[in-house]
Amino acid sequence: MDRLTYSGKIEEVYYVRLNPQEDILLALYDICRKNDIKTGVILDGSGAGINFTYQHFPINPKFSPTNVVIGTMEGNCEMSLQGTIGNTVCNLPKEDADALVDGMFPNIEGYLETPLQKWRMIGSDGGDGQPYIHAHCVGSNKDCTVCGHLMPGTIVASGNSEKPSHFTVIIAKISGVEMQAIVDAEQGFHQDIVSK
Repeated sequence: MDRLTYSGKIEEVYYVRLNPQEDILLALYDICRKNDIKTGVILDGSGAGINFTYQHFPINPKFSPTNVVIGTMEGNCEMSLQGTIGNTVCNLPKEDADALVDGMFPNIEGYLETPLQKWRMIGSDGGDGQPYIHAHCVGSNKDCTVCGHLMPGTIVASGNSEKPSHFTVIIAKISGVEMQAIVDAEQGFHQDIVSK
């Protein structure tokens, strides 16, 4: 089977310093919307975080019906991240797409209850036309180092609230190709790449 391959061009590279107390994933969605980034690469992200919240595969799949779990590294940690940015495409009416995504994950009280929260589990900020972020992160504190998909709840830390944060992300905006996170009735959720 041939690999699906398209080429694109780097249009611009954005350096963005996040603000103290910002949710890192929600900030990335906002950056994509404000700069019309439909496809891109998170080249780097680094700084201090609080309560690094991440999705990972369980050590024992019997413990999780979805074969993924959410973990939190409580307190302060040093973080690095990289990943891909795309666009969400729904081939279903909104209510059907919400129901499909809602049914993909069990409810977790206080964290994973609404369709929007479950959209974010697959990386989308809420459905058709919304940014899609697939970011892998590493967090490290005095006790351990963990890696997983960035989830909402990871906050930018700052040692002094009157100074700017140290958390910076570098994003390359790509044209000529589009990465799509697709939700449809046949395959549920999957990724595709299309030439633009």
